[in-house]
Amino acid sequence: MNNQIETNNIFQKMNDHAIITRYNQELGNPGWTSSRGVFLTALNAEFKERGIDCAAISNDGKGLNLSKEYEAFISGKKVFLKKDFLQPETHLKLEFKSEKAAETVECYFKRTQAHSINLFQLLEETGRALLLSFEHEHLQTTIDGTGIHNYLMAGFDENNKLNGVSFFNQSGTGTFGILTQAKSVLIFHQDQFEFYATEIASFVLVKAI
Repeated sequence: MNNQIETNNIFQKMNDHAIITRYNQELGNPGWTSSRGVFLTALNAEFKERGIDCAAISNDGKGLNLSKEYEAFISGKKVFLKKDFLQPETHLKLEFKSEKAAETVECYFKRTQAHSINLFQLLEETGRALLLSFEHEHLQTTIDGTGIHNYLMAGFDENNKLNGVSFFNQSGTGTFGILTQAKSVLIFHQDQFEFYATEIASFVLVKAI
């Protein structure tokens, strides 16, 4: 029982990304002990306690799949398999605050553990909207927007709900950066879409077809 309580306490100190990383570390290990059973039971319980949708890694909702093909990541409160997102291009379903119909947009998706991001370098990689998911343990991420003009950044919390919009339009010399507490950000040119960034309520990552 003490092992169970200690394990639960350890999990409670981790963020969602750290929890799924710990799950991934168990994949492909055929060994089994009673302590590992306690650990995995506690891990599964922690997913449920946080309201995380684990259908992608659990066939019956009771246990977790442990073969390597189930390597996963979290977006919002849902687990996705990495093998379903092998290409950087993906789609987002955007929900809006008003009665405006949801819209699916194409974007370049990048998960990163870096807590300091050079936006200019990333935007050179793609002409699409850019979705960044931050998987580090820091409270804030530094976004270096030096040299970026007429780009919007919609920031989202851990539930993929909009929590702020920023505008990149540097003038003059020097550097320009933004500190954000967002767990993910969608960055796009202000003329790329017909909706306003402030109209967005939330997003859902769309599984690759």
